Amino acid sequence: MYDLLLTNGTVVDGTGAPAFAADVAVKDGRIVALHRRHDRADGAAVRVVDVSGRCVSPGWVDFHGHADWTCLDHPAALNLLIQGCTLTVAGNCGLAPGPVGGPGAALLARGEGRGYHAPAIAAMTRRHPDLEWGLGDFLAAVEDSRPGVNYVQLAGHNRIRQTVLGHAPRAATGAEVRRMGELVAAGLDEGAFGLTSGLVYIPGCWAEPDELVALARVVARRDGYYATHIRGERETNVEATRELVETAERAGVRANVSHMQSKWPVFGNGPLKVEMLDAARARGVDLSCDYEIYNKNSATLGSFLQIYHYTPAQLVALLSTASGRAGLKRTMRETGPRHPLGRFGPGGVAHSGDWDRVVVWGCPHDRALEGMSLAAVAAERGVDAEDALFDLTLAEGGAGPKLIYDYIQDEHEQIVPWEQCVLPSVDTGLFDPAAASAGGGASLQPLDFRYQLDTGAPSPIGMFPRVLGQYVRDEGLLTLEEGVRRMTTLPLSRLGIADRGAVRPGMWADLVVFDPQRIAMRAPDADPDRPETCWPVGIDYVVVNGAVAVEGQRATGVRAGRVLRRA
Repeated sequence: MYDLLLTNGTVVDGTGAPAFAADVAVKDGRIVALHRRHDRADGAAVRVVDVSGRCVSPGWVDFHGHADWTCLDHPAALNLLIQGCTLTVAGNCGLAPGPVGGPGAALLARGEGRGYHAPAIAAMTRRHPDLEWGLGDFLAAVEDSRPGVNYVQLAGHNRIRQTVLGHAPRAATGAEVRRMGELVAAGLDEGAFGLTSGLVYIPGCWAEPDELVALARVVARRDGYYATHIRGERETNVEATRELVETAERAGVRANVSHMQSKWPVFGNGPLKVEMLDAARARGVDLSCDYEIYNKNSATLGSFLQIYHYTPAQLVALLSTASGRAGLKRTMRETGPRHPLGRFGPGGVAHSGDWDRVVVWGCPHDRALEGMSLAAVAAERGVDAEDALFDLTLAEGGAGPKLIYDYIQDEHEQIVPWEQCVLPSVDTGLFDPAAASAGGGASLQPLDFRYQLDTGAPSPIGMFPRVLGQYVRDEGLLTLEEGVRRMTTLPLSRLGIADRGAVRPGMWADLVVFDPQRIAMRAPDADPDRPETCWPVGIDYVVVNGAVAVEGQRATGVRAGRVLRRA
């Protein structure tokens, strides 16, 4: 007897092959049979679900995620499950929660170097108060948390470099590179599927190309995968992409460009980058990219200073003194794109002084400012735009105001058709979108939904549905079969995972049942005051390792995810 039988559906199997009619049978967490119309299943199953008029596809993959930021606090992964995602890949952009030790442990002891991983590091410190742990220890903690989706970890170059030489703003010595290589190897041996770098962040921004090649060779020898947030997506965008190609070619590693779009104030590089990657593939270099499906983002002052990882309290302290304000203003204005600290994407708006591209969205202490650009607020007050932003930030306790900044170019018509483009780049941690407060602002409130509706920004809980609803159905950029491939077998093949991502016997039963005519990132009548209407529509069931985790818009409470480790 089967555990689950999905009958009368249309299977989109994840390989890009034409869809076909079949019943899908699941037992002990795996797909055990596909019954075509001439070989119908006899209905002998614990649960039979008629999915007539629906498609059955593999579960969708969060290829560029940051679940490790918050997965120990929000292991249910509801923000991913409700949009059809059954597997998340953490550790991107060189940002990973381990290993921790040496100079890196000393930084953490001083309250520095936590960055986005502050929640995870707090949880790990409770388990390891000596501030010494490896990636394997973190994976054990994730396993103990009972994740709601399957979990894949990548080793992070920034954390590894921090562990060896702290935040030293210099090239690594030969001995230090060898030690980093040992830590990369240890991370892969403990279960990581590859290595990532974030070359606009501290301390990765100080790494020389030879350092990255040496570490990528360690990955290649273990048949791993290398992904990079390249060394600039604005003025240095093309040369940074060229560096990635050269790294992959010299190291012989399969590699991925994260965040493929161009960033303000230098737009239009997407097609050139695709040509560059295609030319390298013709030479035998194994390359892909992932794509952010949004061009506007929410922000605070901290977003423009993101690489420094200031906490709200630290910002308040800095902004409360004339010297602190002057220092921050100087940093924003004078740290140019050729400086290692000046290449981060959002910094282009601040460096170029284009504050008309930044709009105040949420400002509880003065609602009259909402909808005004920072340039307009500054003009009204007769101050520099930076000072206007500093004043608003102080008034909001360092954590606000909420801003919209328009700095990512929408190049989806040029980049999405490339067959090696993985979709979508989710680029967020885990949270409960329905929570009144999920901690750290990681929940969705009516104001967030209003922002999405009024600006056209995609919902962070509706990115996969947007691919199938907009790029596939509405615009016809991809066939349905190809759209599903970009979210399943393509990303998993990059990671070297062969037993998931396709609907065929023997594969783990990670499945999504959806209506291709209705699927969308939110309901047509979405109303921010009724948050449930702003959730994805058209997804009927989400199955993780054979267990039904989502039924309609309702999470069942089942947490059937597994921590996957590289064999």
